[in-house]
Amino acid sequence: MHAISADSKQPHDPSSSTAAPIQNPLRIATESEQHKTLYMPSRLTTAPGSATAIKVVAVPKPSCTIPGLPATTLLFDESTGLCRAVVNAAELTGLRTAAASALSAQLLADPSSQTLVLLGSGTQAYYHARLILQLFPSIKTTTFIVRKVNERATSLVERLQEEFEGVKVRAATSEETQALVREADIICGCVPSTEPVFSAEDLKPNVHITAIGSYQPAMREFPPSLISPSTPTTSPSSPYIPTILVDSRSACLSEAGELVSAEIPASSCIELGEVVSAEGVGLEGKEGAVGRGVRSSGRSLFKCVGVGGMDVAVTELVVRSAEEKGVGLQAPF
Repeated sequence: MHAISADSKQPHDPSSSTAAPIQNPLRIATESEQHKTLYMPSRLTTAPGSATAIKVVAVPKPSCTIPGLPATTLLFDESTGLCRAVVNAAELTGLRTAAASALSAQLLADPSSQTLVLLGSGTQAYYHARLILQLFPSIKTTTFIVRKVNERATSLVERLQEEFEGVKVRAATSEETQALVREADIICGCVPSTEPVFSAEDLKPNVHITAIGSYQPAMREFPPSLISPSTPTTSPSSPYIPTILVDSRSACLSEAGELVSAEIPASSCIELGEVVSAEGVGLEGKEGAVGRGVRSSGRSLFKCVGVGGMDVAVTELVVRSAEEKGVGLQAPF
């Protein structure tokens, strides 16, 4: 994680004869009637070897009636340029994103947290709940806030309840948002909302928030008053968060609607990879993150829009493991 974040700060110069260790171009998108399709190419040169891939995600629009978030990653052979593998990225995307959020919670959330609230009931919400519950055995209550408690939400609750029998898991409608947010120790935002889902005034003084749902300038999961001192609703009883933990400074400042609308400067962002090493042990760790102001207001926030290098790393790992174990369908190409 550190290598991916630290090496992706500078854009790659195509005229240079030396390839950058990590190349993470900003994503591009195309529009259709049913989906907004995102294209995320990336190249990684960290151990055990170089890898190039592109992930394509079809984000459904409200008019789309087919559930799910189709995602595919193409991994390329660096020597021949041919496609090495085609990987279903739907589950992997949920897992790798949740892993980053869970790491931020491990660094910044109260270790005795008892209440987890998640916005959404999709794959991202499931993996966020699963990983955070594994890291925080103190959590007693987990609630998914959804627009409607439908079959998908009910199935998600049942799945988590079976995996974590000692935790009370339930789904609630958005009418309960205010009451639930007021009790939450950890909040995970996993919805592509265009309006803030909760109010900053309703948050606990020491809450930790992970927000991964908004990935475009027009999207908002949380209110600007949470991160900006200049918004009208900021008050002494609801202090703003002056320093934000992010997966990628450049990507979040150009793509995350909350940061864009609040005109957050780069100096107010610290990358996750700047405080955690690639081996998972601290360069600075919890003490470093706190010391650099990420919890100076008591509250903390991790904003993630997704870094292509993360997709390359997890895809190469899965493909290499599949090749070693003889798993998957092989076809001449």
